[in-house]
Amino acid sequence: MEQHYVGSDFVTSSAKMPGFDYWESNRLDQVGRLTNDRVLFLTFDDWGSDESINKLLYVLKKHHVKATFFVLIENVDKNPNLLRAIAADGHEIASHSDSHVPLATSKKGAYHNLTAKETAAMRKDLAKSYQKLNKYVGNVQVGGKKALSLDFRPPTLEVPKKGLEAAFDVGFQYAISGDVSTNDYEQTSFQKYLHDLKYGSGKDDNDYKVTNGSVIVMHMLENAKYTAQVLDIMIPVWKKGGYSFARVDQYTAAYSRQRAKESN
Repeated sequence: MEQHYVGSDFVTSSAKMPGFDYWESNRLDQVGRLTNDRVLFLTFDDWGSDESINKLLYVLKKHHVKATFFVLIENVDKNPNLLRAIAADGHEIASHSDSHVPLATSKKGAYHNLTAKETAAMRKDLAKSYQKLNKYVGNVQVGGKKALSLDFRPPTLEVPKKGLEAAFDVGFQYAISGDVSTNDYEQTSFQKYLHDLKYGSGKDDNDYKVTNGSVIVMHMLENAKYTAQVLDIMIPVWKKGGYSFARVDQYTAAYSRQRAKESN
C-alpha cells in the first residue's frame, strides 16, 4: 500500500482511515501529489451525459491535454459509445467503482471498517466495475498505449484498511486520491472557482493550492457546470506558468520507485 496509494492531505486521521494504526497511517502518503516535476494531472470522477462530457473532451482536445477519467460504471451500459469516445481521444480510463460503494461505512459522521459481508459485496462491486470497463474499452489503444488502466479512485476518498486491501486484492494496482479536491459539483460561482484554481482556495474549501505534481479532483457530472469553462481558461494559464499535463498512469511506476526509495 505504501508504494501504491496516492493519498490526500485531508484524509489523514484515524477517523477517515479506520483499521490503520498510528504508525501504518503515517507510512501512507498524506500529500496526494504524484511527482515534484512541474506536471499537473486533471482527473474527472463519476459519469455524466453527452453534453457534460463532450464539453470536457472539447476543451481537452483544444489544448492538447490528456487526462484521467475515473468512471462510475453502473450507468455506462446506457451509453457505452461515450466511454469509447473518451478512450479514443487518448485519455486514461480507470475505475471509480460500479455503484459508488464506499470503502468504509459511515455512521453519524464517523467512519468504520467494513464487515466481512460488506467487504465481500464491495469486492464484487469493484470486480464488476473493471469487467464492464474492459468489455467496452479494453481493446482501445491510442499511440500504442492502452486506454484502460488498473488505477482506482476510492469513492468519497476515505480509505479504511480492509477496503483498501480489498481493492488491491481484486487486482487494482494503484489507489489514487489527490491533493486538490475542487468540489466542483457544489460550485455556485464561476469567478470563485476560477480564483481558487489560479491562486488557491480558502480554508473552508479543503485549503488547496495547485502546485507541482497536483492531482486535481473534478467531476464529469452535469452539476459540475463550470468545470469545462474554467479549464478552458486555466489550462493556458498553467502552461504559461511552465506546467505540462499527463495521465495518472504515466507517473505511477515512477511514484512507486520513489516511495520505495524513501522507505529505505
